[in-house]
Amino acid sequence: MDVFATRRFNFSASHRYWREEWSQEQNEAVFGKCTNRYGHGHNYELFVTVAGVVDPLTGMVMNMVELKRLVTTVLDQFDHKHLNEDTPYFREIIPTTENLVQVLWGQIEQQLPKGVRLAKLRLYENNDLYAEYFGQQQSATFNRRYEFSAAHRLHAQQLSDEANRDLYGKCNNPNGHGHNYQLEVTVDGLIDAQTGMVIDLVDMDRRVQSVLDDWDHRHLDYQVAEFAEQPSTAENIVVVLWQRLEALFGSQLKHLRLWETANNVFDYPLSHN
Repeated sequence: MDVFATRRFNFSASHRYWREEWSQEQNEAVFGKCTNRYGHGHNYELFVTVAGVVDPLTGMVMNMVELKRLVTTVLDQFDHKHLNEDTPYFREIIPTTENLVQVLWGQIEQQLPKGVRLAKLRLYENNDLYAEYFGQQQSATFNRRYEFSAAHRLHAQQLSDEANRDLYGKCNNPNGHGHNYQLEVTVDGLIDAQTGMVIDLVDMDRRVQSVLDDWDHRHLDYQVAEFAEQPSTAENIVVVLWQRLEALFGSQLKHLRLWETANNVFDYPLSHN
């Protein structure tokens, strides 16, 4: 059975989103600030996951020192470069996160030794946005993080006040408490040949915010209908968010991760690593 091993890498690069055959107005409508003629930049963070059978002699899937050497050789082509101008990969395609992670896959995969396979790449453009690629042709996942602030009280109406206090502790405070919730929304699909994106980011933000605007700076128990009859636990919150967002995204919605605090994290409908 395969064991999976992951190593993190960093590189810095600039890029620009622009299609020559489109008008400036059309480019700006689709790509926004990313159309800046001089480009903009990111500190990219890349997680490389390889898989294979553990070698009985070394006890490793692959020597991480060797993986570091191979991947660093690949990333040297991109580090401190303008992706459009200084690399050959983005003459015809836009260097979106989705396209970039596919290009990196092709470069890294061919460097791996026999018996080791590339299982996954996750590329962060910033802390709130990443793309994942698993080797499927022209298909990727895209993840965006959002934040909303809300108050709530954990209280089950079917239980006595004493039982609620015993069960929920401080979270049963009659006056409530609150969190800065962070919600990661993952969608997948084919990468659009013209935009280089799995989904229009502006449209994705609009749809997610249309749901979160009803929750932000609200008391969930009093002002969100779904919690009139059930406790506003993070487990229930992430399920209700899924139901609302699935109605907007359909089958393209793949996963939600809700951070209630830095220590309490909830995934639905299944683990998505």
